[in-house]
Amino acid sequence: MANWVKTGEHRQARERAMTDFASDGSEHSHGPRPPWFFSGAINDSDHAGCPAEGCPPNQETPDCGGTDETCKRTFYTPHMEDTLRRRLKYHFMTPCQKWTAKRRFPWKMIVQLLKIIMVTVQLVLFGVDRSAHVTFLEKSDIAFKHLFLQGWDPAYETVPYPAPLGKFAVYKHSDFYAKLNFAWKMYHEAWPDAIGVYDAPRVNSTVDEPMVLCKTYFEVGDVDPASGSYNFDLDPVSSCFQLQRTMTHFNTTTNKTEYTYDIEKYLASINESINFDTLMKVEAKFSLRSIHLKNFDLRKNEAECFQFDIDILFDNTGYNGQVPVKLLSTPNTFACRGKINNHGEVSHVVRNLIIFFDGLVILISTISGCLCIRSLYRSQKLRKITAVFFKKQRQVTLTWEDHLEFLNFWYLLIIVNDVITIIGSGCKIMVEAERYSQSAGVQISTTIFNIDYYEICGLTLGTGSLFAWFGILRYLSFFEKYNILILTMKKSFPEVIRYLICALMFFFGFVFCGWVVLGPYHVKFRSVSTASECLFALMNGDDIFETFAIIDPKLVNSNIWFFSRVYLYVFNSLFIYVVLNVFIALLTNAYECIKESYSEGGFQPHGDLMSFIAETDEDHTSPHYRAEDDRRACNLFDCLPCCKRHDVDEPNERTSLLNRNVET
Repeated sequence: MANWVKTGEHRQARERAMTDFASDGSEHSHGPRPPWFFSGAINDSDHAGCPAEGCPPNQETPDCGGTDETCKRTFYTPHMEDTLRRRLKYHFMTPCQKWTAKRRFPWKMIVQLLKIIMVTVQLVLFGVDRSAHVTFLEKSDIAFKHLFLQGWDPAYETVPYPAPLGKFAVYKHSDFYAKLNFAWKMYHEAWPDAIGVYDAPRVNSTVDEPMVLCKTYFEVGDVDPASGSYNFDLDPVSSCFQLQRTMTHFNTTTNKTEYTYDIEKYLASINESINFDTLMKVEAKFSLRSIHLKNFDLRKNEAECFQFDIDILFDNTGYNGQVPVKLLSTPNTFACRGKINNHGEVSHVVRNLIIFFDGLVILISTISGCLCIRSLYRSQKLRKITAVFFKKQRQVTLTWEDHLEFLNFWYLLIIVNDVITIIGSGCKIMVEAERYSQSAGVQISTTIFNIDYYEICGLTLGTGSLFAWFGILRYLSFFEKYNILILTMKKSFPEVIRYLICALMFFFGFVFCGWVVLGPYHVKFRSVSTASECLFALMNGDDIFETFAIIDPKLVNSNIWFFSRVYLYVFNSLFIYVVLNVFIALLTNAYECIKESYSEGGFQPHGDLMSFIAETDEDHTSPHYRAEDDRRACNLFDCLPCCKRHDVDEPNERTSLLNRNVET
């Protein structure tokens, strides 16, 4: 009993000391709070036998000698609870409210606004540059088709649907050889007449690299359609040989000896032939070089050198009498050797400014990411302090929802955005440095770089810009009139996900059914991807009549025609009138709930955490926030020792004096 009395005296002494410490709202006179301020965990050797969670209610214990009310080991005073409550409320304030409460400058908001401007400007500059690059490659591909494909028509250059013409193909042996002969001849003789700057790579100063002809075929293959007999060895083989200009003839019109371009005769001269019964495909391969001058309107004065590896493909893998003809060009860059006269110093300045600007984007993205990581770290520290308080003071364990309140997903999005932007900007600097690398004077010396860097830069910079604009929504959400979209999406998200899972079952059922049944007869259902795209367009009322009209009842079985009508009517009725309207109803219901909550005075707090914060009527204008802020007005220079902000939970000399007073 004597021990318990002694323990009670020690406890009363501690409580008096803490009451004296908390009596004044300002910490400037008493110093920062001691380390046990929020944890409530004060080691007491006299209470070593007392359980950490306290004694059972109204039950004597041999170790403590008292009931739960006298044995409970917590030292949170009302002032401590109010301070923690204000700290939590401040944590969930907007940047403007934090400025009013403690005069904290909203660095993260300023950095985000600055970053979105810089990222957008960077994206526009890259978009203009990449547009010129892609346009050159695209127009060059079209020029090659007009130069090397006999009978090519501009109508083939339109979008695949609706196709104004059929496939560019050959159906006769004579047409097959005629197109090959035309491509062979144009490869060697088209350059004086071509408008574009093209030429073939040279073996030496006068001889061009020869065109290469490759054929893929079955080595054993006999077909007799009359009797229906066939014999095939299903292991295809390939063989390639160069097309040398060895045959000539005398042109009586020009009185000159000219080269003869006849693939069939040339193959016979080298003991080769093409058997169309066993032929799978024929490829005519050659390379062309070109120089692209661009961005003279931007004063960048750039020159790019490309080598196009061209492949003219005759595809007979369908064995249906139609051999589609395709021209595929693969661009690759190579080192340019040249100079641009009278370019001045403007282009040098523009190039250096662009690279410097990309470096600034990396810097601002790094600062943004560091600020968000620091905020996440501080949030988790506050979460742990709050969890200890609820467990020891109120014997309550925070739920997962309460814990997630301390995890700001906007910060995670911004961090991902910063990482993507840094990667894209670094890749862009590499491309710019490779293209703009210079030797002495005005000599341009561009080394080989991977053309896929353009695609990587476009993907990363575009995605980074998208996430950057999404991140700005966080600051719009602080205003009630602008927050309605985010709140509606957040509230309806669980119901929408569950609803979409059910709707996708219907959708994929229609996709696979339409692909299997209608695919052979309908151009929009030829593959699973095109079938899904077609049905998704039908959901929005796009091309409904064309989808019905493509299947001609004169060309297909009547059962297929009737099935297509029933299939399309059911799909349109189900998704347009039922699925979409129920989906809209889910969003409308969430919007009405949020609107009703606003009309009733705002959202009511839910959960132990928010209920605890709502127990005070103090807003961001309360003077207690300024009184409890002992940080120096240094802000931007916290990294300097002279300006380092003190952690309110970090012990110092005043804490040790207070502890000494408590132990007395």
